[in-house]
Amino acid sequence: MIIDRLVLKNFKRFRHEEIRFQDGITGILGNNGTGKSSIVQAIFFALYGVQATGIAADYIVSGFASPKERCEVRLDFSVGGEKYAVVRTFRKGKTVQHDAEFYRAGKMMAKGVGPVEAEVRRTLGMGPVDFKNTIYAGQKDLLTLLETTPGKRKEWFLKALGIDYLSAESQKILKERADKAESDRRLLEGELVGMRERQNPDELARLETTVADTKKEIAALETGKAAHAGKKAKAEAAIKDFTARKVEHARHLEKKDALLREQANLAKQKGDLEKRLAALSAQEQEFRTLERQVALYPEKKQQLEQAREQKAQADRFAAEQQFAARERTDLAARMEKLRQQLARFDKDAESAAGLRAEIRAALRIVGTVPDAGLDTLAAAKSAEVSRSLGTCAARQERLLADREKLLRDKATIEAAGADGTCPLCRQKLGTHYGGIEKEFAAQLAAIHDEAVSVLAATEKMEKEKADLDGIAPKLAGLRALADAQKQRETAERELADLAKASQEKEAAGRELAGRIAALGFDPAAYAAAEKAVADLEQVQARYNELARQLAQAGEVQAQLAATRTRIAENAAAQKEADATLATHPFDPQQGPVLDAELAQVIAAQRETDAGLARAAEHLKHAEEKIAEIKRDQAKVTGLEARIAAGTEEIELLKLTRSVIADYVIYLMQVVRSRIEGEVSRIVSEITGGRYEQVLLDEDFNLLIRDVDDDYAIDRFSGGEQDDIAVALRIALSRYLAELHNVHESTLLIFDEIFGSQDEERRNNLLTALRTQESRFPQILLISHIPEMQGEFATTLIVEMGTDLSSRVKAVE
Repeated sequence: MIIDRLVLKNFKRFRHEEIRFQDGITGILGNNGTGKSSIVQAIFFALYGVQATGIAADYIVSGFASPKERCEVRLDFSVGGEKYAVVRTFRKGKTVQHDAEFYRAGKMMAKGVGPVEAEVRRTLGMGPVDFKNTIYAGQKDLLTLLETTPGKRKEWFLKALGIDYLSAESQKILKERADKAESDRRLLEGELVGMRERQNPDELARLETTVADTKKEIAALETGKAAHAGKKAKAEAAIKDFTARKVEHARHLEKKDALLREQANLAKQKGDLEKRLAALSAQEQEFRTLERQVALYPEKKQQLEQAREQKAQADRFAAEQQFAARERTDLAARMEKLRQQLARFDKDAESAAGLRAEIRAALRIVGTVPDAGLDTLAAAKSAEVSRSLGTCAARQERLLADREKLLRDKATIEAAGADGTCPLCRQKLGTHYGGIEKEFAAQLAAIHDEAVSVLAATEKMEKEKADLDGIAPKLAGLRALADAQKQRETAERELADLAKASQEKEAAGRELAGRIAALGFDPAAYAAAEKAVADLEQVQARYNELARQLAQAGEVQAQLAATRTRIAENAAAQKEADATLATHPFDPQQGPVLDAELAQVIAAQRETDAGLARAAEHLKHAEEKIAEIKRDQAKVTGLEARIAAGTEEIELLKLTRSVIADYVIYLMQVVRSRIEGEVSRIVSEITGGRYEQVLLDEDFNLLIRDVDDDYAIDRFSGGEQDDIAVALRIALSRYLAELHNVHESTLLIFDEIFGSQDEERRNNLLTALRTQESRFPQILLISHIPEMQGEFATTLIVEMGTDLSSRVKAVE
């Protein structure tokens, strides 16, 4: 497995970070607490979820994220040349939102936490614990490998290899099962004793006799129940016939009542129709009167439409007139702003003239120089003054050095005396010694005079430089005023255009006023015409209503004739109903007699049913007791069989514990042998063949073959111990990878393995790891030691910003 890229969003201290990994040894450096180990935790989180990180779920999502934001980690990696990617998101609020996606060659292969974990296990060939033991080693791992106490080193190996679970957990599980089986057997034996004590051998025969007697009693009661059922059927048939005759009599009575109610309604309808015909006669006279007024409606309507057209034109001209007035007001405001702007341009021109005079005076300009050349001239003068100042400073340093040298030479000659040798010309001083003092004094005076001259020149240049520095704001102000003057011509043109537009709008307003006057629209006449049409529309509505009502006069007369016919038919139907009631007599006193006979039969039947229920309950109770006794007998047989099976299981569990203990010893021997061979090959690679054989005894004590004897690890130097520990940890990774059928190159991660070593031992460790780059093309080393920065092919610096968020920076 090779890691290509890791993208973090709201993961722990990381807001949004993308990290690209290269082949070779990569150092991940940073102060403690900046988030170096979080990068490794993000890799485990992307592949296997929250549990694989060792972090509580409350701390996965960054504290910088808002309540609605979630944590997202994407890991791009390669296996066997095939490209894969895992994207995992997590948010914990009122409910946990955890999701994942798995991609192969850019195509989604699985979605959801469970399916993605299955795909990761299939692709990498191992689960989270084995994956971490294979690729990851912390500082405590190497310290444990170098531990002088055999128990801790053996315990670490057994845990890393998974043998501790096979040994300790399996023995624990088997013992718990054996103890439970023993406890269950004792409980079953106690239960068996109790059941045998409760059983009565004579009770089963007594209950079977009771069942036979009860069945005979039930048969006799069933015969009586059948007789009662026949009597009940006859009584119910008589009641049914009585009820039918009663219903038929009530139906005839109801029919007669309905005919009486219908006759009353028909009489009322007849009176209403006669009143309506009388009212229609009066409405016909009103209809004739309104007909003459309705004839005037079309003419009045046409006059109103003409007035409406005239009003619409007048309203449109008035709206245009108001719009033109608003435009003239807006143009006047814009013209006033432009006049004010032109006045400011005049003031700016005066200010520019003043600044120009000040600048020319400061630059001592004689003749004509355009404004565009003032900046260049000022820059040239400033550069010239700066060069002069530099020359003066160099002269001052030279004069100071000459004076110091002259004083040293003077001191040397004075120390040599008249009999000494001149340190400059290597001649004996002799009589020249007395004149040398004057010569030195003259030279010192010359140096002093020149220094005073240079100082005066420097002061002059500094004053000139200060004056030139004061010109810069004035030049900037002059440029700003010149830029503003460029807009003057545009403002003048715009003012002329606005004045012309204002005159045009004023002429348009006068034209609209004339057109409104020419229309001759009279609002009062328009209102009168509108009222006249509205009144005629009301008359028209009444006229139409009367026409509709008068059109129904024939229908009302037909309804009146039909109502009179129905009144005659109803009277005939009433006579027919009276005749039917007379031919179907009915005696209501017969009903109570029939009900009493049925009640007597039902009471007898209920008593028989109660007897049957009691007998059935007695029978059921006896049969249940028989079944219970037989179940107890079967349970006794089952308990005896379970006790025998429990005894056999206990013996098998004891035998299994013994077999597993022997197998663990054998397995440890096989694993030690495999790891010994792998460690020996790696130690030989790391040490250049100096040490070629490493042995592990049954307590995982390390013995290294040196020349012709085996020695414990504490005999060797600290650097050699580090080499051996690294070799042992790499051998374990390679063994675990092969154990899971992972035969291709993969990565290694070492976390803070340099913390307790000095510089020499750190270099030894790096040299040892470089020998393994052919088998592990990616090795990640995490450290808080800044001096390690230049030791890696690639360095990633993890820093904490002012906002307390972590950032990763690649350093070449």
